[in-house]
Amino acid sequence: MAAWRDRWQSTLGAPMTSPSSTPGRRWWWIAVAVLVLAVAGVLFAVNNGDGKPSAGDTTPLSTASPGPRPSRSGPACLPTVIETGFAVVGQAVRYGVEARNDCPEAVFNAVVKVRVVDPSGDPVAGTDEQLPKLVVLLPGQQVAGAGRFYLDKPGKVGKVEAAFVAATPAPTEAFDGWPRQVSVTDVTVGKPDSHGRSTVTGRITTDPAGTTLCSPSASLILRDHSGTIIYGMTGPIRDDQVSFELAVPKATDRNAITVAIALGQPALTLDPVPTAACTA
Repeated sequence: MAAWRDRWQSTLGAPMTSPSSTPGRRWWWIAVAVLVLAVAGVLFAVNNGDGKPSAGDTTPLSTASPGPRPSRSGPACLPTVIETGFAVVGQAVRYGVEARNDCPEAVFNAVVKVRVVDPSGDPVAGTDEQLPKLVVLLPGQQVAGAGRFYLDKPGKVGKVEAAFVAATPAPTEAFDGWPRQVSVTDVTVGKPDSHGRSTVTGRITTDPAGTTLCSPSASLILRDHSGTIIYGMTGPIRDDQVSFELAVPKATDRNAITVAIALGQPALTLDPVPTAACTA
């Protein structure tokens, strides 16, 4: 204890008296208090630092967690146009479009946009007289439609481009009352008349048989011997019969003539299980 007092005496620069004397006792307690405060300060600095993690400190800083990111709805799934083909008859471009719905759900209110371009890829001037009516497609369904474009003036056409620009998704079960398949059988090409025009006829069948069709449209699709679409046109439906009158192009593969039936516009009721009902 005497050695300890001597060290503090040299530090304070004044002689330290015995703690038994009153002034000495006071200085002794002052020295102890100073020592305790110094030790406490060192311990506080070691444990807390200056607010920054040391090199060995692995505790992450407390940061405000970001709020939830707003969800972004992805683009609507649209059917795909897988083939187009056309023929120019005078100033009329008669074309066919084949489409497939690879979406996981059915779609209705589907809209096809068509662009007719010249051999250099520039749009040609003209009017859409009839667009393909492909309004409802079930998942996995592949169907064709026909359209007609009227040229403002005669000219060369390089290509007919088509794509779906809108469609509304709907649960597949909403269409449980619709036919699973619609086909046209017994397709027959009659003999040409004096003007070279023939009548093509066929009979509509459904699976299940006798299922009511919702606003159906019939499209005649002609292909050449390589399987490429070379002509398309729409025709009337009377009961279960379809008919078309045209001059069949010489390049047509008559064994590959088909008639496609596309179904029309439904209205979905807000039942616990949505149900598609025909509006037209």
